[in-house]
This record gives sequence, structure tokens and C-alpha cells, in this order.
Amino acid sequence: MERKHFINQIITIGTLTFFCSLALTPATKATYELPPPQTIDMSLEQTIFRRMSIRKFNNETITDEQLATILWNAAGYRQDGNRTIADINGTYASVIYVLKEDAAYTYNPVNHSLQFYKPGDWRDTVGYQYPGAPLVLGLCYNTTLTNPNNAAAEIGEICQNIAFTVDALNLGTVVIGGFPPAIDKMGIPEDQTGLIIMLLGHLLHPYNFKYRLLWFSLLPKVIETQMNLTTALQQRTQTTNFQGTITRQELSQLIWSSYGFSYYLDKSNQDLNQVKRHRTVPSAQAYYPLEIYAVTASGVYKYQPNLLTMFGNYSADFIGLPVVTYLQKIRNGDNRASLAAASSLPSISSVPLSIITVLNWNKTKNTGEQYLQFWYFEAGAAAQNIMLEAAALGFKSNIVLPTDNTTLSSLLKLTDGYTPLLIVPVGT
Repeated sequence: MERKHFINQIITIGTLTFFCSLALTPATKATYELPPPQTIDMSLEQTIFRRMSIRKFNNETITDEQLATILWNAAGYRQDGNRTIADINGTYASVIYVLKEDAAYTYNPVNHSLQFYKPGDWRDTVGYQYPGAPLVLGLCYNTTLTNPNNAAAEIGEICQNIAFTVDALNLGTVVIGGFPPAIDKMGIPEDQTGLIIMLLGHLLHPYNFKYRLLWFSLLPKVIETQMNLTTALQQRTQTTNFQGTITRQELSQLIWSSYGFSYYLDKSNQDLNQVKRHRTVPSAQAYYPLEIYAVTASGVYKYQPNLLTMFGNYSADFIGLPVVTYLQKIRNGDNRASLAAASSLPSISSVPLSIITVLNWNKTKNTGEQYLQFWYFEAGAAAQNIMLEAAALGFKSNIVLPTDNTTLSSLLKLTDGYTPLLIVPVGT
């Protein structure tokens, strides 16, 4: 009898231990369902005007509704089966890690949910540069699916979507990259590589933007379209066949979105951020080493975002300068066939506008080849802006890869020290 009683006790204790372990395990082992995303009813251009980095947060938590909106906008699947980001060379390779207080998860865009990855609070371990963020996102990629540069461009698209969404929700974020990747401190599968982390949270100091545009240009001023961010993400359309025409107003909107300066001045006096007039994309160390070219039926042009910033050590604006911007024609005539022949998509020979991102190595301050991924990230961010603005203007777009840098460099009159990165065709 005593033996039987002892065995029953063991069974009871074991059963209780098992169920208690389940009860005490953070929403793990199973799918963490997310609510539907919210609509961001702010014009696309306003979200671009407001893009900036925030590095200090209060301790207020981010709600599931906010998180769901951020993640779906980042790289979710739309009702038409496409995603909020464009594929690059027919592939999606990104992996998004979500680091919460209880555990680390991965975002599943197919069913819009979080999948448990690892228990524990990894936020300050991974986001050690600015500890205290309520949420940390790790942007990684599957190395078996694509090359590092294409993956970096895809992650650049994602981070722009996150930045615009976070700001519109009155939250803040900052993009951080480096070697070795910060996500390595948590550990990820061997077939994945980390690139970027983003810290997210509520503002320690509220936003305070002032419309202060001193615009000196023959290009028309950027105007706000009637399309909000959510609709632009839903209506962004990729195509491989282009036609139509581009007006000067549309050209100004599209080229500005790629690499221009905000119409707003930042009066919030954020700690650790002294930039006064922000740009449409982030850049490592505020180097902004990309140069933007446009090819149309009438010629090849080089974009100058602001002449007044080209004489200093940085291409960021720390004092709120006027914006002196223009397109410089560097080649006459229709050169679209030459561009198409040097690209992965020959049909862009008929596109009314192609915008090309080119890396100027002289502006990278000797960071070296290992940092090339971060410049592809920046090019991907610029490409996403162009594609969203194209959607707001009723155009289709795509991301096209250069295949003949010698021909393309000749077309753009590039010298040594320049590398073409991405081509974004825009048309109907």
C-alpha cells in the first residue's frame, strides 16, 4: 500500500510540475496571434517629411495593436497576395526577430503572427547601445536564398516601412548596424545573418516639427498627395512592362523622395540627435554617400538634394539650412536603351523614368568593402520611398539590378570610385 501511495505521489507531482511549467512558460511554443493592422491615415509625404531617429524612450509598453501595424506594414502579405515590400531578383530572404520582455519571436508574414524562438529578455543584450527600449527588432536574412547585397536592399525597404509607421503612431525608432551584428549576442540559426536592429518605444521628448521651407529650385515644390501610408503600401505595384509619361511635378516628387531633405525643421531637441532638417532616408554615421541619377527620354540627369550641404564633412543639416536643389543634365538625348542593356530588365528601355542609386566611395570615409551592405541598405530604403511615392502618383515601379557596371558607368559619366547599386524604373 505504501509503495502504491508513493507511486501515486510521484505521478501527481510530475503531472503538476508539467502543467505548472506550461503555465509559467511565456506565450511560447505556439503561435502568438496578432490583431489586424490599423490604418495609418497620414499622407505618405508627411510620413516622409517626419522621418527621423529617436534613441531615448520612456518605459511605456507598445501595444499588440501597434506592434501588429508595424510588422504588417514592414513586410506583411496584402489581400492580393503581394507584400508591402518589393522582391529583389524574385526573392524574399528577410527574417524579422521581435524581442519582447518575455521572449524572442520571429514574425510570420504569411499568417501575420509571432512564432516563439527563444525565452528570456534579450532587449538590452541586443540593443545595448541605447538600453531601455520597450521593443527591439532584429533584421536578418537567410543566406541560402540570396546574396548579402540584395538582402541588405530588401531590409532597407522594410526599415523604411517601419520608420514611417512608427512615427505616424507617435512612437520613435532608430536604425543600428555594425560588426559583428548585435543580434549575434542572442544567437540565430547558422543559415541566417544579422544586419540591422531597430529600437522602438514611446518618446521621451515629444515630436515638434515646424514647416520651414526655404526652397530655391527650378523643380516644383513637393506637394502632399491624397494617399495615406496604408493605401500606398497596399497599392504599390511591381511590373516589368512600362509606358506613359512623367510630368515635371511628378519627377520632382519622385526624385525628392529618394534622397531629399524634409520640408520640416525638427524643434524637439531630442537627446543624441542634433539634426535639424532630416532627410528622406537614414545613413550610417550621416555620411549619405549615395548619388542619385535620373534617366528619361530627354537625357540623363544628376540630382543635387541640397547644394549647401555638399561643402562640409557631412551631408546632414544640423542648423536648418535653406534647400537649394536641382537636376543637372549630364547627357542629352534618349539613352534608355543603353540603360536597359546594362540592367537585369531589358524592358525598361521604354520606361519614362529610371532613378539610379550610385555609391560614391569617397564619401564613405574609408569604411571599406565590408560596409558595402549598409550602402545597399541605404539604396533599398531610397528605392522603397520611390516605389511608395510612385504608388501615390498612380505609377508602377520595380527594383532592377545593374548587370554591366562598365556600360552603366559610362552612361552616367562616372569615374573610378563610383559603384551603381540599384535602378528603380517608374511608369504606367
